[in-house]
Amino acid sequence: MHGRWQRAVLTGLFGFGMSGGWAQTRLTTVSLKPYGWMSAQELSLQHADPDRKGWMISGPPGGAAWGGVGEVVLDGQGHVYVGLPIWASGDAPKSAARVHGDELEVLVLNAGNGELQRTLHFPTKSLDRLDLRLAADGAPLVVANDKLMRLDGNGRPSAELALPNEQKEYEPWYLQSSTTGRTIRVRINYKSTMLVDAQTLKVLKRCQEASDSDDFGTMTDDLELLSEVESAPPNLKYGLERETFCEKRERLLLFGDIGFVPSVVDAGRFLAIGRDTIALRKLSGETVWTSKAPAGRVLQNGQGEDRLSRDGSRVAVKVLRPVEHRKPESLHSDTVEVEDQIAVWDVATGRLAGQAPIQADDSASMFYKAGSAFALSPDGRLLAVLQDGLLVVWKLE
Repeated sequence: MHGRWQRAVLTGLFGFGMSGGWAQTRLTTVSLKPYGWMSAQELSLQHADPDRKGWMISGPPGGAAWGGVGEVVLDGQGHVYVGLPIWASGDAPKSAARVHGDELEVLVLNAGNGELQRTLHFPTKSLDRLDLRLAADGAPLVVANDKLMRLDGNGRPSAELALPNEQKEYEPWYLQSSTTGRTIRVRINYKSTMLVDAQTLKVLKRCQEASDSDDFGTMTDDLELLSEVESAPPNLKYGLERETFCEKRERLLLFGDIGFVPSVVDAGRFLAIGRDTIALRKLSGETVWTSKAPAGRVLQNGQGEDRLSRDGSRVAVKVLRPVEHRKPESLHSDTVEVEDQIAVWDVATGRLAGQAPIQADDSASMFYKAGSAFALSPDGRLLAVLQDGLLVVWKLE
């Protein structure tokens, strides 16, 4: 069934691409099941929450509910890195592929043919505090066991930085990279942030914020842009704000009330991503181009949800499809938005460069299904999509 669905969608989508002025080729498809990938059924396994009496939780014991989809990055040398969170303890289903225990397993594959070249293992105490990305020079950066590690050519840490585990329940924890890849921001919790040099892993700044909404926007090496709530519900309004790291935010009044989420391209330009359109705009106020979402679809426009290629030439955005969903026990249906595709635009021109399908599930099980992860190569010519146990690499012309 999976094969028939893929052939039908790929044939139709490729033809549409050719008629729309672009072309794409599927280079490889790799199943991650032999490497310990967990199905939605496994991830939804329930057990008692040790921290809250009478509560049930899915995923690793002692942690928050866990998605488990993993991360994917592409370098400029034809490699695709896949980071799989491996759950092997407690109530986890037993598997020969998970013999190393709870860890971040990093697969290094050939982007052209999917051949596995290396497997790296990083034991960890928390599967909710993992990360995989590339520095500006292409070196892999891994977070596991509350350490940020820069890997050498043999996959061994050449530098390490301890990350304090000060996260409380429901507080944010994540990493973000600047557009150049030279700077990493580590969000520790609502109040604390670290700015880190991606080459040396030296801490550049430590920010203790008075406001829990500071230091959340997309970033260059010097500043960030974000959309911030300017009014109380139910009539929410958003304004565009700029902030130098750890400094006071500045409202950019010339943009007024905005209906988009900004994504930094460089110090003077940003992508304004709304539900229905994506536009390249300048901080001086000029709009360079505007492009619509694919017909009948909407764009996912959360902070950091898009992926900009390292050279700034292309951007990939997740596209959602509205569907009517009715639970078996209910007489009423709700409109929900399911993942539909990854769309790629040329940043300079606004031309649509490719659309890669996501195998959406319209059934009730979609509420328990891990989402997709995706990445562009540094030159924007390759797109990797990780979803439902499959890694698919596309070549975009």
